[in-house]
Formats: sequence, C-alpha cells, structure tokens
Amino acid sequence: MNQTVAAYPPANSASLDNNHSHSKIVQLIPRYAQVLELGCSTGAMSRLMKEQCEARIFGVEKDSQAAWQAQRYCDYVFTEDLDDPHSLDALQFEKFDVITLVDVLEHLRYPQQLLERLKPFMMDESVILLSVPNVAHTSVRLELLTGDFRYEEAGILDATHLKFFTLNSLKALIERSGFVINEVDYTWHDLPDSVIARYLRQVGVEATPRALEYFHQPDAVAYQFIISISLAKQKSEHDKDQSDLFKEHQLKPMAASWQTWNHVFANLQQKEQVIKGLETALKDQQIELSWLKAQLQDKGDELTRVYATRSWRLLRKLASFVRGMPVQEGLTQS
Repeated sequence: MNQTVAAYPPANSASLDNNHSHSKIVQLIPRYAQVLELGCSTGAMSRLMKEQCEARIFGVEKDSQAAWQAQRYCDYVFTEDLDDPHSLDALQFEKFDVITLVDVLEHLRYPQQLLERLKPFMMDESVILLSVPNVAHTSVRLELLTGDFRYEEAGILDATHLKFFTLNSLKALIERSGFVINEVDYTWHDLPDSVIARYLRQVGVEATPRALEYFHQPDAVAYQFIISISLAKQKSEHDKDQSDLFKEHQLKPMAASWQTWNHVFANLQQKEQVIKGLETALKDQQIELSWLKAQLQDKGDELTRVYATRSWRLLRKLASFVRGMPVQEGLTQS
C-alpha cells in the first residue's frame, strides 16, 4: 500500500494546504495565546503559530538537536522526555490557553498519564488540540484484508509509533483521562475505486458499489484526526452529544476527494505538457544528431574516396621521399 498513500505532507506546506493538521490546528488558536507545544520538533508548527497567531510559545522536545532548532520560533524550549512523569516540573507555575499535541500521543508509552498531568496547566477555558493518525484508514484496512501489515519510514504505520488509534479508541482514551471532546475534524486521503477494487480482487471480493462505499466512509478516509478537548467539568456547559461530533463531516470526504483529484489531474496535465516539451526537444536533438552523423559519414566516405585515388598515392610517396631527404647545408629545418 506504500505506493498509494503518501506520508504526512511536509510541514512547510501547512500554511497553504487546509488538508494538513498544522493548518487546521493553527486556525483554532486565538491570537496572542500562551501555548504549550509538546513535541515541538524543529519548530515547523511553532513558526506557524508565531507568524499567524503571534503566540507566546513554550516548546518541549525530546531530541536535543531538534529542540535547539526550535529555539528560532519558540520563546522557551525544554528538552524533556514526555513519558517521564517529571518532564513538566519546570513549568509548574505556568498556565496555558492552548496545549498542542501534534502527532505526539502515538509516540508515547503512557499517553493517558501525560494527558492527566496536563490538567494543572489548564484554566477553565483552556483547550488541548491534538492530532493523531488513523490506523483504520482505508490503506491499512486493505493491507490487513490481504494479510499484510508493514511498518514504514513515515505515515500512519511509522516504525516509531508505539500506539495506534481509531476514532473510537481515541475517544475512549480522552474520556478515561478526564476530558470532554469539543470538536472533531480530520485530514483526509481518499483512494480511487480502481485501487480499492484491485485489493478486493486479491481476496475474491467483488467491488460492488456497497463494498466501495465502505472504504469511502469518513472514518476510513480520515488520515489524521484533529480533536479539541477541555476539562471534563465543562461538559455541562458544552452539552454536546459526543456521538454526533463526527456526523457533520460525512459529506466532506467525497467533496474533498473531487477537489483533490481535480488538483492532481491539473498537476498531471501540467507535468504532461512539460514532458511533451522535453520529448519534442529530445526529438529535435536526435534529428540534429542524426544529421551530424550523416554529415560525418559523408565526410568519411569522401576521405575514403580521396585516399583511394592515384593522385593521393603519389602524394603520399612524395611526402615520404621529402621526409627522408637529408637537411641541406645552410638551411634550418622548421
């Protein structure tokens, strides 16, 4: 399935691509917010928050080299392992408007313990914004259907992921940790019917409209879930039916898929034009090369004919005779 589903889009495309977890999360952060960014990496997300929200950012990152780079965009950076129960002790007197966990929970051994440790850093109106890859994505379902499950260098099955989540298991983790869900969104990657049908044929399943529809459902095309959560004591204020949070997005995948494929086709057309231009240039060069080869062949044939003449043979004998003559006195050989 590696050839059909790309890894996460590069972070530097987030400001332009609304189908990116960074872009979606930044849109939920109020201006001038004090943000605790857990797993800030090299600061790609930090840069967006600083540029678009003018946020005051406290970054926490396990990798010291990445943390050093993140200092360009964070106001403060701490090098800590988030699985360590004391990793946030240096921030014990701080309160944050927003806490972000962007593609972090899946890398932790104890994600629930971390969520529970975040409560003292929150005010009543504070929110945690998190993104998590969806292990129930169509690409993974199709691989499992054909008896395959392979880790990758990046993406949903990243070899560094310690935990895997579906929407339901993520909701359960959030509720166990003492939080309530405010909003559910997702980035998506829908697969064309031809790709799905190819996998279904491998297991003897006909690609009927009903079978294909199963792989186009929102929880199947969702690539990463983006969820806003807050302290559970606010549940009465929000008074939301958690079962309905995902329903409002059910029309998005197909509409978004059309937009994506149209964009893909447009890019393909542009690339096709470039390729045609290169092919034309290559053909012209091949024609020119053939002409030069023909010219070279003609010159070679002409020389062959010259070498075969009686005059040339006599000229060669004369040249040999001249080279063999002794140098005359009083003359210098040039």
